[in-house]
Amino acid sequence: MYRSPHVRVSDADREAIVAQLSAATAEGRLTIEEFSERSRQAYASRTWGELSTVVHDLPVPVLAHPVTPPPPPADRGRMPLLAMVLGLLSLPLAPCLLGGLTGIVATVLGIVALKGRQVPNGRAMAITGLVCGSAGVLVQVAMLLMLFFSSSY
Repeated sequence: MYRSPHVRVSDADREAIVAQLSAATAEGRLTIEEFSERSRQAYASRTWGELSTVVHDLPVPVLAHPVTPPPPPADRGRMPLLAMVLGLLSLPLAPCLLGGLTGIVATVLGIVALKGRQVPNGRAMAITGLVCGSAGVLVQVAMLLMLFFSSSY
């Protein structure tokens, strides 16, 4: 329950134990006389071994404010699916401007979905969207480069 019995206690440690004794008195576990005697012992204690004998027969105190878990991350359940669909669409749309934009959006959604919480098959869908979206952008860039260089001859 406490640290090693040979470790010296601080004033804050003593105050915390006296607060525990006060709470036990308020609950009716200790009489005023017992509280007074144990408080004197607590303030005179030098080590955890001495201090723990003051509260050895009392229940462990419960936190006044229960620890609440952090809020769940934003719902990204549909993001992997959306990344995959847009990534797959970016390939046949590569000849037009919409293909490049679709590929960029799919790539970004794939990256964001990979950082989010896991959904069933979400990782595979996000990677598919990321790869296909990147491929769609690369195909469009290659087509634009070919068009640029073919017109310069």
